[in-house]
Amino acid sequence: MEVVTVDINPQEVTIDRRTIATLMGVDGSDIPEPYRGLIETELDETANYSSIRGGFIVSENIAVRSREDIFVFENTKFMAGKDVVNNLAESEKLALFVCTAGEEVTRRSRHHMKSGKMLEGYICDIIGSLLVERAMDFLQENLRDRCMQEGMKITNRYSPGYCNWEVNEQKKLFRFFPEGFCGVKLSKSSLMIPVKSISGVIGIGTRVTYNKYLCSSCKQNNCNYKNISLGTEMNKFGSPQ
Repeated sequence: MEVVTVDINPQEVTIDRRTIATLMGVDGSDIPEPYRGLIETELDETANYSSIRGGFIVSENIAVRSREDIFVFENTKFMAGKDVVNNLAESEKLALFVCTAGEEVTRRSRHHMKSGKMLEGYICDIIGSLLVERAMDFLQENLRDRCMQEGMKITNRYSPGYCNWEVNEQKKLFRFFPEGFCGVKLSKSSLMIPVKSISGVIGIGTRVTYNKYLCSSCKQNNCNYKNISLGTEMNKFGSPQ
């Protein structure tokens, strides 16, 4: 199996200023000062983040067992939960992925915090969260384009730690990638380092469906998908394929 790595140009990863303001509890339609200026400053800094990258590995040696709430990738069972598995049900292939915004954004946020610039640090932290999601959008678009050439579609992406998929399953997922892939490693508690990183699975097939996240039925509260209604920005792949 080939591991595909994609370097992502920071200038191609756009973040909506209104979304940042909304996450801060500020009116995104008319961002007041000093928030507007601070947001602009931190967004300008993203051009210097050189470690935004991601990659994926695709296999046909898979099984999706809806009754057991598991999927199998190269003979490794993932207990991903009912919601994830049901959305993968029609898959003919599966793609495991890892994507990161890199360490720079977290380092800058921590520097602000230690310097007493709490607001700047908070804004930078929010940008880091959105940055990895936008980078993952870019990576997902790359995968979708490849699949379209074979007449196939993709599902939405699903990650350990969400939709009742236990975060410790990331240990299994990372075994399929080279050590330190894209500069990402796991802590003893299965959390990714750098923290602004994401991993998971995407289904591929001729009959799969791209479904929006069912946030209303989720009990997790500390989730970007649930805390904001990002509309089409968070669901740019939701159009018919």
